[in-house]
Amino acid sequence: MLNKSIIAILVLIIVVVIGAGIYAGTTQIKPTSQSNSTDIPTITSNNDNTSDNNSQNNSGQTMISASEAQNIAKTAIEEPNATAGTPNLVEIDGQMIYVVPVIEGGITKGQIEIDAYTGKVVGGAGGVA
Repeated sequence: MLNKSIIAILVLIIVVVIGAGIYAGTTQIKPTSQSNSTDIPTITSNNDNTSDNNSQNNSGQTMISASEAQNIAKTAIEEPNATAGTPNLVEIDGQMIYVVPVIEGGITKGQIEIDAYTGKVVGGAGGVA
């Protein structure tokens, strides 16, 4: 009788752990990009991803708009069927950056990072194989 109780408790624990794993796997925040890189900096969102932004940095430079960042990203995309998604304004290592997803066939394949003040492409990740 004791063995059956122990087995029942173990089965119950296993079911709870599996259920918790499934729940955690389905409630994750959807990433804005997929990257093959393992050296990804910490990104802090500024919660202003689509509006035109006239903020200035300490040098008095005016930030480019999200639509300008998207147009810059379009010129940097080399894949013929890929498009630039909606830019997200984030702070990476103290620098304001627009992260623009590169989308192909409805799937985010990578990203292009654009300096929010200079409009220069400063990085990116991913890409199509």
